Amino acid sequence: MRRTKIVATMGPAVASQQVIIDLVGAGLDVARLNFSHGKHDTHTQMADWVRKAADHHGRPVAILQDIQGPKVRVGVFADGPIEMVVGARVRLVPGTQLGSDGVVPIDYEYLMEDVGVGEDVLLADGLIRLVVEEVGVDSLLARVTTGGHLSDHKGVAFPATSLKVPSVTPKDEADLEFGRSLGVDYVAASFVRSGDDVAQVAKLAGGVPVIAKIELAKAYENLDDILSEAFGAMVARGDLGVQLPLQTLPRVQLDILNRTNAAGRLSITATEMLESMTNSPRPTRAEVTDVANAVMSGTDSVMLSGETAVGKYPVETIEYMARICVEAEKAVTESVDFLESHRTFASATAKAAVEAAENLDLKVIAAFTESGSTARLLSKYRPAADIVAFTAEPSTYRRMAAYWGVQPQMAERRDSTDLMLASAEKHLEKSGMCEVGQGVVMVAGTPPNQQASTNLMKLHRIGERGGASKRRR
Repeated sequence: MRRTKIVATMGPAVASQQVIIDLVGAGLDVARLNFSHGKHDTHTQMADWVRKAADHHGRPVAILQDIQGPKVRVGVFADGPIEMVVGARVRLVPGTQLGSDGVVPIDYEYLMEDVGVGEDVLLADGLIRLVVEEVGVDSLLARVTTGGHLSDHKGVAFPATSLKVPSVTPKDEADLEFGRSLGVDYVAASFVRSGDDVAQVAKLAGGVPVIAKIELAKAYENLDDILSEAFGAMVARGDLGVQLPLQTLPRVQLDILNRTNAAGRLSITATEMLESMTNSPRPTRAEVTDVANAVMSGTDSVMLSGETAVGKYPVETIEYMARICVEAEKAVTESVDFLESHRTFASATAKAAVEAAENLDLKVIAAFTESGSTARLLSKYRPAADIVAFTAEPSTYRRMAAYWGVQPQMAERRDSTDLMLASAEKHLEKSGMCEVGQGVVMVAGTPPNQQASTNLMKLHRIGERGGASKRRR
């Protein structure tokens, strides 16, 4: 069974019910809706197709709403794209005036106030680099140090500048309200700089778990503060690779994954993982190694962007990603304790369950969870055993699709822990996951059906006299 989960971006290349059914069949676990593009009715249709595809295959697929955030962009050029030539000088002007060969409009009103002489300005995701030579009354004079082709609405980054931008824009607020009505399972918060930024998004998300995208140098600097507020973190390597020296990115990625896992948070590695498959039916060897390295570094999920949104081979890309993950997971032969603390009943119970499964060479850990937190704790120990997580909550069922190594199962609510354990035994035997006489570890809480109540770990043999309803004392 593949343990690492696959996130894929929806877009024009997969805009049909049958293609999304094929994506789920190939291994899609989380469907990303990119709210930097597309209209609300388009996202509604995509979400509907995803849910129907999940029902078709009888397994959960979570929906991740990725909001645009406060990204600064270039404006519009009067005569189309311009060529930025090395050594040329251009004026950067705030506002919405039309641009030209010598004038680049930037949609940031505090441009002259915040950006100083000698600071770099990066355009088009870092492909074009300028250095500011003069701060004028109504514009910046900058020299092109790395040239390139610049078109409308390309991203702008100021690596050395602290910008006065809101953490949530009016567009984000409208999109988050829409996301709540759509019933999204996660929200990805773009361009966050602090835990406060995450908290503001979380407040507007209305209880939907927030994944913080680490794509600014400031976000990496404040990672621990961000993790204190976020449900998880995404290593957003596109913008992060612009903000930081490119050669530092592998080390930074590993550090973000280690610290996110240690905090017990969900981790996603993203951007250009199988980029060549946008146009090619096979990935490059470097891409295969990149994905495998992320898996072996402990990421919960790997993410595809343009490869599935606009690529020629979206289904094949997910199939390749799944095969790479399975192969890379073979290199992780021992359970790992990612967590920094075990000072709760739930974390101590989860740790004991994983250790028992490992010591007794048991193949399955069955867990009951209301919110999904027990399954997430078990997942962070990276057990060799399969984690089968039972829940009566449809939202928890879908969200657990993003958890490393977890197989979510819908289950009826039971009035007692004994009945819960008995129902788990019945499912495991009926599904063929366990045979009569096979040992399993069961994790639950007393009283049942309450959040944060995990306090029971039981060793049990399938078909044992008295069944799972008989508790050892």
